[in-house]
Amino acid sequence: MKRFIYFLLLLIIFENNHAQQASDYFPEQPGLRWEYQVTPLDSVNNEIETLRYYRHDLFITESNYEGKLAKIVQTKSGPAETIRFQSYLDSLFFHFSGPDGYEYFNVGYLGILLSVLDSVLNNPNFSFAELFNSLEEWYSVYRFDQTINDEYTILQFDTSVTIDGLTLPLRLEVLGERLPDDSISTPIGDFNCKKFVRKFGISYLIIPPPPLPPIVIPIFFLNDSIWIAEEYWIVQGVIPATNVDLSVLEIDPFFIPGLITKIDSVIITSVDDGKVFLPEEIALEQNYPNPFNPSTIIKFSLPSSVYATLKIYNALGEEVVVLLDKELTTGTYEFEWNAVGLPSGVYFYRLQAGSFIETKKMILLK
Repeated sequence: MKRFIYFLLLLIIFENNHAQQASDYFPEQPGLRWEYQVTPLDSVNNEIETLRYYRHDLFITESNYEGKLAKIVQTKSGPAETIRFQSYLDSLFFHFSGPDGYEYFNVGYLGILLSVLDSVLNNPNFSFAELFNSLEEWYSVYRFDQTINDEYTILQFDTSVTIDGLTLPLRLEVLGERLPDDSISTPIGDFNCKKFVRKFGISYLIIPPPPLPPIVIPIFFLNDSIWIAEEYWIVQGVIPATNVDLSVLEIDPFFIPGLITKIDSVIITSVDDGKVFLPEEIALEQNYPNPFNPSTIIKFSLPSSVYATLKIYNALGEEVVVLLDKELTTGTYEFEWNAVGLPSGVYFYRLQAGSFIETKKMILLK
């Protein structure tokens, strides 16, 4: 009997440990391409089919990134007519350790909300977008052994905003929660999924005398629900439309449109078939078309994260426009320059990425 009980305990431990490995939910071999249908939602969460677009994610390799062994996924979005011909312009990074799935945090869709907040706040001394960009780092987002409905903190940052001489203490945070498993039907099959929700929020803090902790008053939270299928990774995501009440900041209420992302197909291909690669060196390509009227595309590649600027100059060496001025991750990027309203002639575009500097000539011909 003791031997039987011992064997049973070993079996239970094995099954539990195996089920909790986060890496089980991500495909093993590069070359899998997820194709998603993405539909915006109106203020009452009805799908706006006329604004529907598509997103392709391609698992290209496993490599070290910012101190962790990362599954590197390149991504692109666009209309159905052109998505297959577009270049991959951004990268996603995932790392798995035991029951935890890490994601390298960047603002992503949240950037839309942050830009709205910055434009409404119109405070030259503070930017939500800049603050969240400064928080880019690896975070344990998907915790597969987390107790169901038990909320956990992914990221938390306390700051303050001064408006018309009034200083408001705020808390910016990203919370996670594992929800009960959920079965869903998709065009590629039926799945029993692990379900998570990420909550991006801003709260107002009342600071009492020490040693009492701050009193947290939520202002708004943007919820991002995610369904994860074993060996297929993310097969569905829903961000409901969110009403935002910032009356505490003397800002009129407004709402953020929602977004629903559904898997459309999964294709096993090769990285070469997807025309995707990890650049080995910085490369600035010749703009296309050239000559152009009135717009042209400038494309370049980066082998690692670097702060980059892309600027346009006229024939006199005068700066015309700054197309880029920010930190970028590994990948290939395209920027469109529209020269409407400018005279014909020779122009120059200059890429500076770290110590790399290169300038190329282009011709605007009207």
